[in-house]
Amino acid sequence: MRWWVNFILSIVLIVLIIPTLIIKGFSSDKAESESAAFGDDERGDDISITRQVRVPDVAMYDHTTKKLVRLALEDYVVGAVAAEMPASFELEALKAQAVAARTLAMKKMRAFGGRGCDKHPQADVCSMFNHCQAWISEQQMKNNWKDRYQANYEKIKKAVEETQGYIITYRDEPIEVFYHSTSNGKTADVSEVFSVSLPYYAVVNSPGEEDSPRYRQTFTFSNDEFVRIFKKSYPSSNLSVSNLASQIKIKSYTESGRVREVVVGGITVKGTEFRLLYGLNSTDFKFRFEKNKVKIDTVGFGHGVGMSQVGANHMAKQGYTYVDILKHYYKGIEVKKYR
Repeated sequence: MRWWVNFILSIVLIVLIIPTLIIKGFSSDKAESESAAFGDDERGDDISITRQVRVPDVAMYDHTTKKLVRLALEDYVVGAVAAEMPASFELEALKAQAVAARTLAMKKMRAFGGRGCDKHPQADVCSMFNHCQAWISEQQMKNNWKDRYQANYEKIKKAVEETQGYIITYRDEPIEVFYHSTSNGKTADVSEVFSVSLPYYAVVNSPGEEDSPRYRQTFTFSNDEFVRIFKKSYPSSNLSVSNLASQIKIKSYTESGRVREVVVGGITVKGTEFRLLYGLNSTDFKFRFEKNKVKIDTVGFGHGVGMSQVGANHMAKQGYTYVDILKHYYKGIEVKKYR
């Protein structure tokens, strides 16, 4: 009868052991997946696990096609850099622009806790340069660059790839990004333009901009035209065509040498508002009065806050890296990978 005893013992062992092995196997798989989900990169046996982290797409409203499109973040950055900075600029300047553009997008993306584009509720960003930031498609690049398309595209792609994942942070958070084309030799503090205070913005020197085609420009208006434009927005003004010079006076300047306030026909107007009213390049302006004309000379192009793109290119030509450039224009920041 001993063989029956052995047979019964074998059955018992099978019944007890096999479920244990199965349960252990499934538990091990679950533990590994949970570890991966919570960002634990090491197993108990010190074997490193490599994973690909899926970065959320950017939802962008394309004002050219009037459509909402979704793009991989790095593809979006290529289009933003191509639209915002000349491809002829130095590689390190283009890399600084790539990091700034990526940071701006991430700050707005709802997937990262951003508020999105307030003009287009379903979008994180739009492609308008004067609202979010400019962006162009590859077809637009081909149309713009023609026979230089391939070389320009590869250069910008290189700038994006060599900075992939890097953003500008302050206290480990992405900053609110502002940048502009050409300064007047100094950047403006953010409070001078946008009536907010951010600790990483300050007035800094930005040399090497004098050769920019938009560094100096003159805007000319007839006396009638100047008065008509102003009275359309300020109908209560007592501005008149006769003796304009006596009715216009710059009241105050900002730390960066831009116009803070100007008095026109008895009404005090912010320099930023006056600039928009007359379509001026910057708030660094002065008046010249001729017999039947008003001439307004401007210095710089853009609001003046943050990185000057022309200044960044000048720094790159002097041998500075994109990190050097960003730390010059944004104070107390770090350039870090977001993942």
